Amino acid sequence: MAEYSVMDRINMIISDPDHATMTLAQIVTEEIREFKASEQYANMIQAEAYYRNRTDVQRKTNDVANRSNTRIEHPILKKLVDQKANYLLGKPFTVDTKNSSYGDALNDVFDQTFRRKIKSLGKGAVKSGIAWLQPYFDDGKLAFMRIPSAELVPIWRDAERTKLDAFIRFYDQVIYIGTRKHTITHAELWWTGGVKYFKTDAFAGTIAGDFIVDTEHGDETNDYTEPHFTVGNKAYNWDTVPIVWLKYNEEELPLCYFIKDLIDDINWQTSADVLRDVAKFIYILKNYGGQDLGEFIKDLKEHMAIKVTTDGGVDKLQADLNIDAVMAFLDKQRRDVYDFAAAVDTKDPDLGNASGTAINFRYMDLSSDCDSLATELKDTFQRLKLFIDVYLQIAGKGDFSKETFDIVFNMDLPVNETDVIQNAVASESLLSKRTILQNHPWVTDADEEMERIDAEKKAAMEEYGEGLFGDALGAGKGQNSQGDPVNGGGAGGHE
Repeated sequence: MAEYSVMDRINMIISDPDHATMTLAQIVTEEIREFKASEQYANMIQAEAYYRNRTDVQRKTNDVANRSNTRIEHPILKKLVDQKANYLLGKPFTVDTKNSSYGDALNDVFDQTFRRKIKSLGKGAVKSGIAWLQPYFDDGKLAFMRIPSAELVPIWRDAERTKLDAFIRFYDQVIYIGTRKHTITHAELWWTGGVKYFKTDAFAGTIAGDFIVDTEHGDETNDYTEPHFTVGNKAYNWDTVPIVWLKYNEEELPLCYFIKDLIDDINWQTSADVLRDVAKFIYILKNYGGQDLGEFIKDLKEHMAIKVTTDGGVDKLQADLNIDAVMAFLDKQRRDVYDFAAAVDTKDPDLGNASGTAINFRYMDLSSDCDSLATELKDTFQRLKLFIDVYLQIAGKGDFSKETFDIVFNMDLPVNETDVIQNAVASESLLSKRTILQNHPWVTDADEEMERIDAEKKAAMEEYGEGLFGDALGAGKGQNSQGDPVNGGGAGGHE
């Protein structure tokens, strides 16, 4: 029996639907079910829960009556994920291109909304292992939408998962039918030929969870296929699948995968009931005159006294709990979390007094991890270039398809600004002014700063010129003996 890839089967169905063994709706159903049963999907769901500070300590139970059942959670994963996103993308990135017109056009696309999406993309990659960004048109303007990682099934072309043939996006929608609330699932199959829409429908006689064609999109003449986008009255399809991605690592594993057990151990240890239920004192009663221990506790609380028989008494033992050992263990677990997460513990008491070299050493793992993510993100921008260049042509802003650009990330590393500025001054004879400005701690946009410098120079030259010629004209003027002004450069008068 011949073997076919998912995309092969899709193309066969599209080209010859009458002889296909499966429908596109069946393929979509099968792919979504397989994805939701995969380990990658489970990792994404688990990482999202841990980011929202809902960990396995919630499963903790206590069957002993009158004992604590504490569930203390620490938002460790959220802090680590946000730290990486803020370190790499907290400061605005810079667009570097030789064509100034292309640079202006790119900066128009890379507005504040887009930059927030890119930061969200970086956070999503660290949190889920892979994150997705889809270009689309909104009132004729190119826009971008973040697709949740757990709602997208990629159909890769190669084993390295670097080229995409198609993707399936699915999401739930709550609707009302009569007076009752229902949840249906929508699915979209995107490939270079367009997009097809599907949905689940409990009233169509299908098995629960199976998809059917959503006839509200498209029409029968094109087999319910819609174009990727429409500008004006003209429909377009991109030459490539309209989605870009960012991977946290080659294996597409989320950060939570590597540190989950450490987070669990910290939460379980700090939730240990023995730390709360251990008695401060254990009482030893001898010939107690009361009826039961409940009466003993009541008398002790209310009257600060108890009844005993002739030779009775009360002794007490103090519980021995080594708090120092517990705290030392938790401190080790905390350091291990930051170590294996390639992050920086900003609560480290020695960090504030560290020298510039020591700070660089402390941030080495975080910088290395974010450098890898930055390399992946640069590839993401190059995939975005295909869509941006087409948009700029449609918008009449020019054909920049043969131009290139690079993205410079301004990582938020704590530095000694004095040292950086001194090094920049010392490099003036070795590096261009633009390169120095790009690395200056006070500069966020090198091009804008260069324009300011040129404007200040021009203003200074004009002011200098006016002052120079004004002084010269003033020096050539004088008064005669009667106080009338005369030109100093004219012929002399008779005595």
